[in-house]
Amino acid sequence: MFGHGFTYSGHPVIAAVAAEAIRIYSEIDFVTQARRLGDHLHGALADALGDHPLVGEARGRGFIAGVQIVEDRAPVASSRPS
Repeated sequence: MFGHGFTYSGHPVIAAVAAEAIRIYSEIDFVTQARRLGDHLHGALADALGDHPLVGEARGRGFIAGVQIVEDRAPVASSRPS
């Protein structure tokens, strides 16, 4: 019979699941995966918004993205440090 366990009770089944999750997570290169998916996100944003008349600029890093909304696209100056 399977005994019910609580979150902090150290139940053997839950401890085994947690140990396996930690093993799986330790094998995944999250930084490289986030960089790759972030590049895809920014490419898709550039494709979708690049010619939009109300978008001055779309930029970011990883999964963080920002879209600059403007009334007139012509006078847009980047706020990136030189």
